[in-house]
Amino acid sequence: MSYGPCSIQPQDSIATDVRWNQLPERPTREQDQAEDCLRLTVTCPMNTLNHASGKIPVIVFLHGGALMIGSGDRQYYDPIQLCTDALETSRPVIFVSINYRLGALGFLHCPEASDDLPPNNGLYDQILAFEWIQTYIAGFGGDPGNVTAIGQSAGAASLSLHNARFRSRALYQKAIVLSGSTTVLVTMTPEQHRKEFLYQAERLGIKVHGRSMKDIAVEVTHAPVDAIRSLEYCGAPCSPSELIADSDWATMRHAQHTTPNSWLESQVLCSSTYDGSMSHLVAMGQERKQLGKVFVAICRARLKDPQHLLKIYQISQDDTDDLALRKICQVVTDLGFYGAAVSSLRGSAASSYTKSYHVLFDIGNPFTRLLEKGSFATHTWDIVSLLGAYDNMLPEDCRYGIRQWREAVLAYCYSGKLPGDTWRPDSQSLLVFRKGGSESLHHEQLTQSKHERLLRFAEQEGGEFGYDLLWEDVIRFFLKTGNPRYSHETLELVQEHDQDFPGGLSG
Repeated sequence: MSYGPCSIQPQDSIATDVRWNQLPERPTREQDQAEDCLRLTVTCPMNTLNHASGKIPVIVFLHGGALMIGSGDRQYYDPIQLCTDALETSRPVIFVSINYRLGALGFLHCPEASDDLPPNNGLYDQILAFEWIQTYIAGFGGDPGNVTAIGQSAGAASLSLHNARFRSRALYQKAIVLSGSTTVLVTMTPEQHRKEFLYQAERLGIKVHGRSMKDIAVEVTHAPVDAIRSLEYCGAPCSPSELIADSDWATMRHAQHTTPNSWLESQVLCSSTYDGSMSHLVAMGQERKQLGKVFVAICRARLKDPQHLLKIYQISQDDTDDLALRKICQVVTDLGFYGAAVSSLRGSAASSYTKSYHVLFDIGNPFTRLLEKGSFATHTWDIVSLLGAYDNMLPEDCRYGIRQWREAVLAYCYSGKLPGDTWRPDSQSLLVFRKGGSESLHHEQLTQSKHERLLRFAEQEGGEFGYDLLWEDVIRFFLKTGNPRYSHETLELVQEHDQDFPGGLSG
């Protein structure tokens, strides 16, 4: 089988994906790259092509990759097992994966040269793909009135935008938002985009001084493909802009006050119990040491009641780096992913049209190499296990839980319902998927969990701004300053709050 091209990105991006998502290192599917990459791959039962009735539910998948790398056609996103299981349970589906522009092609922007480098190309690609599906999927036997969009990581963040940005015509009817929200994306203002544009133009060897933005932009658009690829990780969604009007779009407070489009009938907001695995692996590759001491110093400098947070997660400045990192990345998980989902649920609660379900995925990844196998539900394992590319390699103890997970999603694509209650502010029910199956929990059963205690603490620290205060001023600051470029900022804090600190964070 041949696939259309994916967006231009580093040539080693598949290996990078496998490594960071901690998946089996086995032969992977190679794919051409091109600027002309807006492609859909449609997987459907053969009889729907011969007898297209337009009545089969449709699943549309938006892949992750930080809007920088990735493809919906990666081998580990192969939907054949999911579609086979759907057929065997008499619930056939049509599966559509979308490729869209990434990195510089999708998000490099110059405000003074918007005709040449407009903002948010990659997000507009997604919208056009959804519109095409609404128009043509019936010709493949699909039902345009029963489309479920599934986004994971950056794909989930994209869905958060499409779910809420007003438009009169539906893009889909149901959404499953997996381990991602607008909060996890780095966004740029038009002014920041201008600086990034000039920086990247200089990296391409283009003269920028004394020239108009228009002339520079034209030269950037004519740069060779390999030169664009060499820019690697650049570009970001632009806010405020025509597509993203609010400057605080990427905050949890904004999510708490945002209702979905009236055409969105229902949604599932799901996080995994160790989505912070990506941050864990990044930090393991950095030279910074004494991580517990650094995190404690940041908390003492920036929180009114730092000991409260440290007590919830039992974080001590005397923890080994490995232990401290696990605890800190659990905070990353519980606020940046679980807390972001709760923020969206709160905003959605004001809608009289959209039913919302809250889900926690807690089936450990059996293929991890740097973490204990099967003990951590790592980032991306939710979608990979759902689609089933590695079913033949699964250990016996997680097969039942994954089967329950897959069956629940397929049932939702048909009915728009999951086991358990919808989420409401007064009940806040949570559906948890574990190796042994699923369990519905109510708020009373969750009040003493770490993630719920963390959310209450954030509100105590900053009211409705508390989630973002804790995320930006403590967690994201800790993650950012692992980069040597910013490490001096934490060194100053540590020295200020610990007079006995010897004066170095690496070694």
